[in-house]
Amino acid sequence: MSSPCTTSRIAALIAAVGISATGLVACGNDGGTETNADGEIVVNFWHSSSGAAGETLQGLVDEFNKSHEGQIEVTASYQGNYGDAISKFIASVQTGDLPAILQASDVQTAYLHDSGIAVPAYELAEKDGSYDFEQLLPLVKNYYSFEDKVYSMPAMVSQPALYVNNDLLAEAGVNKDSLGTVQGLIDAATTIKDKTGKAGLTFHHSGWYVEQSNAMLGELHCTPENGTTAEQARSFNLTNDALVDTWQQFGAMFASGALHNPGTDSAAATGAFQAEEAAMQMNSSGGYGNLAGADLGFDWSILPLPRSTDSAGAVPGGNSLWAIKEGHSEEVQQAAWEFMKFIGSDAAQQKIFTETGYLPTTRSALAGLTDVTPQQQALLDQLATTPVSTVTAGCKSGALNDARNSYQTAMTDIANGADAARALDAAQVSADQSVASYIERAGA
Repeated sequence: MSSPCTTSRIAALIAAVGISATGLVACGNDGGTETNADGEIVVNFWHSSSGAAGETLQGLVDEFNKSHEGQIEVTASYQGNYGDAISKFIASVQTGDLPAILQASDVQTAYLHDSGIAVPAYELAEKDGSYDFEQLLPLVKNYYSFEDKVYSMPAMVSQPALYVNNDLLAEAGVNKDSLGTVQGLIDAATTIKDKTGKAGLTFHHSGWYVEQSNAMLGELHCTPENGTTAEQARSFNLTNDALVDTWQQFGAMFASGALHNPGTDSAAATGAFQAEEAAMQMNSSGGYGNLAGADLGFDWSILPLPRSTDSAGAVPGGNSLWAIKEGHSEEVQQAAWEFMKFIGSDAAQQKIFTETGYLPTTRSALAGLTDVTPQQQALLDQLATTPVSTVTAGCKSGALNDARNSYQTAMTDIANGADAARALDAAQVSADQSVASYIERAGA
């Protein structure tokens, strides 16, 4: 096991996001073991899953508790969206009132890794020898690894994909084969607007789509090497020619109506697709469950995200589970690991995929899925064929959350008529300030 973290290490976690470290609890692994009236070890689990994903997650918690009756009780509590949950978690570092397991989004991966507040998942696996991370799909393992070591259990993994109204594409005379590159997607969306009067494309203003834009174009999102080596990422890559050109074209499409503008509301983008106001939507695979349950009045399909180079592809997203060591005994950490292994099992991953659209994380879970819809098969095919590369590893930076706010603002500005080159240049300056501040304050 790794050595206990130091108080200064956790203070750095607090300082890196600008929260006072006054009254910070001492760090260590000497926390107590909470038990319930039946003598079961209580594992408090904070999560941010709602809708279909939340229902599935609670069902898995109930299943685990039933199979571990008399031993472990996992108590799951919804903490709001990912941003709300991590803010509460960081504030709770000061009081020591931390969960044994935290479900954190992809954007928080490097941040939690740098903090040292969690027991690395690979260490827990090595300790009991009961979980082999080599069974993870290469793309998933690539995303959640630091120097080839997995630090959290991939739980509900997603990739963005292209949701398509086949009827509107046919009306516009657009061939799906033309959607394989970013330029092909842009041209198709413009044609759809010209031929049908409907927007060709929609996606909400989340910085995630700027990251995916770079990945679709085969560009690193941060440098050096997307933060995948021992050297910290020190700059973002928001002003490369390919990205600026793409967003200049997106700006023109917003102005013409070829690109629907839902603002920051993902539900508004999905609503536009469902109402046939937009022919295509870039959306997470995790949105499949809600869309499949809707009564759509048109023929629809899912296509892989466009790829403009051989190394390009959709970067995984979603969430993973972290075993928090601060304030928890090794007994509680082991109980937490039992639940994490359960979530990482083939059966749990297949259930998550079938009910939500989040993607299976292991090779055998993927191979065992047979009774799937054409839309689900398209998601599985993209997962299996996305190249494992430095590009698709995504940007690993503890400053990613703050930086994402910078280029999300740029997205909104571009949608409202700002020049893309100027907006992205401003985002570059702000994002680089975020990463420099993070490195300085966290001592990274």
